Amino acid sequence: MLTTTPAVHHTAPAAATGKEARLADIRSYYNAVADDYRAWSPGMNMHFGYWSWKVNPLGREAMLERMNLEVLRRLDLPRGGAVLLADLGCGAGATARSIAKHRKHSTVDAVTLVARQIVQGVELNQAADLPNQVRFHLADYVDTGLRAGAYDGVYALESACHAPGADKRALVREAARLLRPGGTLVIADALRRNNKPLPGFMERIYRLWCHHWAVNELAEKEALHTALASQGFTDIRFHDVSLRLAPSALQIPLFATRFALRELWRARFRLSPLRRGHIVASYAAFLLGAWLPGFGYYMVTARKPANAKGSPA
Repeated sequence: MLTTTPAVHHTAPAAATGKEARLADIRSYYNAVADDYRAWSPGMNMHFGYWSWKVNPLGREAMLERMNLEVLRRLDLPRGGAVLLADLGCGAGATARSIAKHRKHSTVDAVTLVARQIVQGVELNQAADLPNQVRFHLADYVDTGLRAGAYDGVYALESACHAPGADKRALVREAARLLRPGGTLVIADALRRNNKPLPGFMERIYRLWCHHWAVNELAEKEALHTALASQGFTDIRFHDVSLRLAPSALQIPLFATRFALRELWRARFRLSPLRRGHIVASYAAFLLGAWLPGFGYYMVTARKPANAKGSPA
């Protein structure tokens, strides 16, 4: 089922113009590298994998699917009955499809800025025989237009990085608005461990990565915690799962090199700047992940209180 959030056109002030430029950069990036992500994952899992003892550390797709199920597990949903979830920054819907397959009577409203991802996702939904459980919405995930207080769980898997600010306050505020009382938010992403300045060489690598992956800045742990608390969330937990990500992250150098050589050959060494930048940023991501004093991969969980009547402004 394909749905869209109606666009409202205003004469934009300078701040809004800056926002539109940021959103345009994100759309351009994901439109340019759609096929690159399919090479990483046939199921269009646009994230890193989660390794556990039951998963082959060389099986990338199995680890990617395991990450989807980790998100589901940490949502801590009621055991029985229908549930309604919101995926903020869904890509082509891989995580939503995994959840819909494993959680009976679940429906996921999946939000993306990129129309091409919806086209891909609808095709994959039909192939998975999930035409009605995953519903796509073309919208900015900080202003989705979805119904307030309707969702048992909200998650953002490697998409929170695109939200503005180190505290990701706009994304947190929208998640708080969407969740029903007692609902859970899960954010899985790379975070800055603290706000200490990075060494010069690492700062350059970080900014290179941000530029080529259409990210302004990663969330910073303390700032994100403050934003969550200010929106009324309780039971806020930061689970460092960096080592669980290591087996899939270690595949990046070889994968990126083989992919780059193959695509350069196919394109007669004329890849677009966005695709070249995407490959460069893949190496940068590996280096950032190795800089443990400054960066870590976290699964953040927070609960909207059962007695909550609304979301703080």
